[in-house]
Amino acid sequence: MAKIDQLVLELFDDEPAPIADDMAFADVAGWDSLKHVQLIVAVEQRFGIELTAAEIGRLTSKRAAREILAARHVEG
Repeated sequence: MAKIDQLVLELFDDEPAPIADDMAFADVAGWDSLKHVQLIVAVEQRFGIELTAAEIGRLTSKRAAREILAARHVEG
């Protein structure tokens, strides 16, 4: 399992269905601004990076997270 998939699974551990790569996090039940902050912190800690404001704004799905990490040359 890819690292970003594992991270999202941990963050949304109570979500009954898998979250598809293109599914917007905002469409997941229980998504709110606190969950977005938790996602940001988790990505930064797990991958040892500090996200820019632009990257945080684009962090809307697993696919977007992978693209952000790929642009940073970080395996996600």
